[in-house]
Amino acid sequence: MEADAQAAESKVDKSRTKDEALKNAILAVELYVKATKATSSDSEKTRIRGKCKQLLSRAEEIKQSTHWPPTKSKDIVLRVPTSGREISKREEIILLEGSKLHGFIFPPWTSDPDESAFEEKFGENPVYTDSTDLKLSEAQVEIFAGWRRPKESIEQHPDDKDGNMQRDELLMGSVDEIDLVQDITTDCSVVASLCASTARAQKGHGQLLSSMIYPFDKPKFRPKVSKNGKYVFRLHFNGCPRKVTIDDRLPASTTSRSLHVIDRRNPQLLWPALLEKAYLKVRGGYDFPGSNSGTDLWVLSGWIPEQIFLQSDDLPSDTLWHRIFKSFGFGDVMITLGTGKLSHREERELGLAGEHDYAILDMKESGSQRLLLVKNPWRDGMVWKGSTLMPENGAPGPSWTQDIREALPEKSPPSLGTFWMSLEDVIQHFESLYLNWNPGLFKYRQDHHFSWIIPVMKNPGSFIHNPQYALKSSKEGTVWVLLSRHFATSEHDIAQNKSSALADTSGALGFISLYIFSSTSGQRVYLSDDAIHRGAYVDSPQTLARLEVELSTTYTVQVAMPALQLTL
Repeated sequence: MEADAQAAESKVDKSRTKDEALKNAILAVELYVKATKATSSDSEKTRIRGKCKQLLSRAEEIKQSTHWPPTKSKDIVLRVPTSGREISKREEIILLEGSKLHGFIFPPWTSDPDESAFEEKFGENPVYTDSTDLKLSEAQVEIFAGWRRPKESIEQHPDDKDGNMQRDELLMGSVDEIDLVQDITTDCSVVASLCASTARAQKGHGQLLSSMIYPFDKPKFRPKVSKNGKYVFRLHFNGCPRKVTIDDRLPASTTSRSLHVIDRRNPQLLWPALLEKAYLKVRGGYDFPGSNSGTDLWVLSGWIPEQIFLQSDDLPSDTLWHRIFKSFGFGDVMITLGTGKLSHREERELGLAGEHDYAILDMKESGSQRLLLVKNPWRDGMVWKGSTLMPENGAPGPSWTQDIREALPEKSPPSLGTFWMSLEDVIQHFESLYLNWNPGLFKYRQDHHFSWIIPVMKNPGSFIHNPQYALKSSKEGTVWVLLSRHFATSEHDIAQNKSSALADTSGALGFISLYIFSSTSGQRVYLSDDAIHRGAYVDSPQTLARLEVELSTTYTVQVAMPALQLTL
């Protein structure tokens, strides 16, 4: 019965007319209702009722649409520019050298894989298995129960003759809002990134998965279950988009704790755990020493990372809010947060975890109040205990201003671990705001690749040996310069030999910055005097400089690294 309902549902988007689409949607609802009555499983009834609710909303949208097919937000995609500059042979070698990482090869992306790459093979090895298992930390090894494929944990539905219907729905579909959480794996930055990305998609701005994960079901606009257990990801690191191949085996646990990201509403949802595995393969394994969500979203999506230091004395909070609020509403920026070091007492009193990344799911403003819906990605994570805490009954507390009452939605936050905070509280208690911008906002892009082995600094204040570039634009306007350091195997090794504190690990890897000069006619500079942009020295692999260029000016862009143990 459910198979018939799915067949009717698949015809909705293929319908030639509005009336035909509405007819197919109603038929699918009727068949799902019959499927609900035919099953005795409460969990199955809940799942199928969710499908009915989803299709009823779809039918209402069809009834109210003025034309067919309607224009969907997922189809409205800004064109992402590509670099029009031809790179040199030396740059090609740099990109090829960047393919080798942690004993794996991640080649530059050249084309989308063919569907045949994911078909089940016949012979001795019908399913794909990675040549090397990813590393686990000591804490993970203690509860590790082996590597298991998803199909081993899913029971076949009585109406599912070929074993694919329920499996595909559970592993790749989502009726309710996705609620991703981490557990024992220390990758809060990765999970916060996934939360920010899924929140954007659930607001109707379209998923980024279609250009990220293969195989992909384009008619249903979601990832597809690979028949041979092989998945290919298009991730952005070491100078270009790269091909990351994994199998579908995930680390199983001997306890109730999870070794990978899960959806709290549908623990069997597969694609987030696969995406997490692909990223962790790039970063060295599940014994991940930590990162920041700005870097992680850059790798996962290719969206331009920008780090805002919230503890800066000259931070213009009004300007910052106006800059990000509308862009967030348009779906052109994904936002995450990071705390600095906090004492155990501060953590208890504030309800915030130190050196931890959070996702921004929503933003509201009313009058003078500016609010952000923050999510702690920890499965059993603490929540903010400040003045704008949402009480258990969902009603605003007596200390809240009328503006805050009006700004908040009527219902309580959508899941555990989420809470509303004012912009002022965010600025006071968080260290960094990570913004990842839609690259489609720009029309032009130019990539340059270089390597730099830092010499012994005899004169620390001198820039004589630093890489420098001349920048000139044929038009006035905004130019963003992004410096991105390659990942290296030695980076993971250095991090593993340091203490557990993320700041200690990051500091051991060195700092990078960008300086920009306007009165040099594009010539080399030797000192930092007269720089019009002095970027903060950051321990992140990326740093961004935003510049308003003038037509008649040639600028000098200079890379600064006071101390770095790795080759750039």
